[in-house]
Amino acid sequence: MEKKIQKKRKYIKEIDGLRALAVIMVLAYHLKMPFAKSGLLGVTVFFVISGYLITGILINEIEESGGVDLKNFWLRRIRRLLPAVLSMAVVMIFVSAVVNRVVFTKGCNDLLSAVFGYNNWWQIFRKVSYFENAGAPSPFTHCWSLAIETQFYLIYPIFLILLSKARNRGKVFAAVTAVLAMISVVLMGVLYSPDGDPSRVYYGTDTRAFSLLIGALAAIQKEYHIIKVKLRGKLWAVIGSISILILIGMMMLISSYSSFLYYGGQAIVSVLAAFVVYAVTVSRSLLNIILGSSILKWIGDRSYSIYLWHYPIIVLMSGGKRATWWIVILEVVLSVGFAELSYRFIETPVRHGIIGEYIGIINSRPHNRRERHRQIQVARRSLKAMAAVLATGLALSLCIAFVPKKTTLDTVAKREKKATEVTKLTNQKLKEQKAKAKKTAKTSKSTMTDEELLKNVQMLLIGDSITVDVTDYFYKVLPNSISDTKIGRSTLTGVKVFDEYQTQKKWDGDGVIFALGTNGPMYDTLGRIRQKVGDKPLFLTTVHAPKEDFEGSNNEEIRKFVKEHEHTYLIDWYTASADHPEYFDQDDTHLLPKGAEAYAQCIKDAVLKAMRAEEKVNDKV
Repeated sequence: MEKKIQKKRKYIKEIDGLRALAVIMVLAYHLKMPFAKSGLLGVTVFFVISGYLITGILINEIEESGGVDLKNFWLRRIRRLLPAVLSMAVVMIFVSAVVNRVVFTKGCNDLLSAVFGYNNWWQIFRKVSYFENAGAPSPFTHCWSLAIETQFYLIYPIFLILLSKARNRGKVFAAVTAVLAMISVVLMGVLYSPDGDPSRVYYGTDTRAFSLLIGALAAIQKEYHIIKVKLRGKLWAVIGSISILILIGMMMLISSYSSFLYYGGQAIVSVLAAFVVYAVTVSRSLLNIILGSSILKWIGDRSYSIYLWHYPIIVLMSGGKRATWWIVILEVVLSVGFAELSYRFIETPVRHGIIGEYIGIINSRPHNRRERHRQIQVARRSLKAMAAVLATGLALSLCIAFVPKKTTLDTVAKREKKATEVTKLTNQKLKEQKAKAKKTAKTSKSTMTDEELLKNVQMLLIGDSITVDVTDYFYKVLPNSISDTKIGRSTLTGVKVFDEYQTQKKWDGDGVIFALGTNGPMYDTLGRIRQKVGDKPLFLTTVHAPKEDFEGSNNEEIRKFVKEHEHTYLIDWYTASADHPEYFDQDDTHLLPKGAEAYAQCIKDAVLKAMRAEEKVNDKV
């Protein structure tokens, strides 16, 4: 017979401190602070904490009553999550309708998924990508994590109830939870592709559940002592302290685009977070003093509200771009301010049962004048609250129905159509080049005029959606070249594209323009593409992507690489486009016709200068 577990669970303020650190790193990441390269790992920490606390509550109830009152459990979760997210969503719809109609349009599309806990699958099934976020991201994108937690709260208790009748149920809980966690980790690694969009893996409940399940395992171990290894409190304090230092280091130093995070890195973060949670519950040390400090506890208490409010505020104020220091301070102040209002006047009263209390008072039979007066007061407040809710709901419906929408999806559709046309044109150009190569031999370019050289040089442009917009202008300045562009192409994919041109298409032109770096870091692609191109000129383009935290590092890496390698030349689009807002679409990254023409001019100037320089070197040889 298993040991009975006490129903009353001790409140652990240190867990609130860990929550505070997690939300600070998430906030810093979205503010594009340089010390939070992978601050979104704070969400992983949230998952572990939620898995630990919820599982502890469920186990406690199973041990006390032999089961779980699912209705009561789910009602408590609804009271905890729904009022805050609903109030945030309503405010953001109204505000964005006035100040940013693109954000308003996207918010309207995502409102129900954010409120009802399926935002992650909504984004997956709609194939939300960088380009559907053109102009501004949705103010509710961050609700994907709340959706995963909601789905965990719906499903995991049922597993525990079904397993609770087994003998040695603690071991059964642990075994099943561990297997589910391992399956989830494996799914993340298998479904992740470094060459594609990781959204399916990042947002999927199946591929992210392991963090919640690892937290659940920590709770099962805490309650049932499945693993009988006895470690003293001081040793656990050391383990917890080392774990939190590694956690902070990973959040600060590892790029959020690193493949490592999908090939086990997220699982490591989850285990480290579970160690910290477990350590502060079984030991007393400096770690407890730090995480239990009053300031961290204050932030931790409001961490859910801060998480809810910070992202839409940042989207509305700076559009996801790096902001000036005073804008950053204002964004932080507003995030914390609205979070405090939500925590004090919405979350706390509802969580403590004010609605049920009011219903009870209204339905009760007063025994004296004082109780009767109290009942009348509560009834009046309730009627006012209901009227306010109904008025807000009506106003929200009218706002969504009648405020004119402004979307960038038409632009996206046009770009996708253009990308298809570019692919057909590329294939046609390849056929023309092969036919021409059979009839004519290559002539020396040193005797050509600049105009003749540009007309005859054969460059291969490997690009992404930015150069989709440029293609028509590119062919005007380099009519005998090839533009191979594709929406969403990463630098890793670009190297594979060149491999195909070498091995399958037998391309043998004069040089390569590697116009990538807008959709992620450079990784190790520059050295690889340089080696594959051989002695032919290689052109690298700097990127203009102010909403991406890798813009600066990519450009720095490109410039350094050009300086250190022969036959490597710079097309400095970042500098050429500086102080030219008229070049860009609403997202400040993709190009309007004037910008596309300027981009093509940069290519023309760089190619002409480089080819003349190459001729001089060849003449000397």
